[in-house]
Amino acid sequence: FFLTGVALAASIDGKWVSEQKMERDGQSFTIKRTFELKADGAALTGSVSMAFGDREPRKADIKEGKIDGNKFSFSVVMSSPRGEFKTQYEGTVEGDVIKGTSSREGGQARPFEAKRAS
Repeated sequence: FFLTGVALAASIDGKWVSEQKMERDGQSFTIKRTFELKADGAALTGSVSMAFGDREPRKADIKEGKIDGNKFSFSVVMSSPRGEFKTQYEGTVEGDVIKGTSSREGGQARPFEAKRAS
């Protein structure tokens, strides 16, 4: 059983990409998130970068990262023109897809899905 958990945990290692279409103030744009993830036992490390439309991506290191079997959780703190904000991610690894929710402090959880980058 222990070896199965280790094998599942290792499957999160690598680069994952999520693209989400949004509309704000009558304009459409795409938010692209790139997750660089690495499991080390039950610890999950790496970074998340986010690009809003054609803007330069912002990058933040993962904090409080955990992995247990195919379940993961972590948070990131990003800087923006409106100040810093913390986002909590949690979800599962399902083959070449990670699925879950992301939620900002004081906000509602939103679903996300990212595919393994080749």
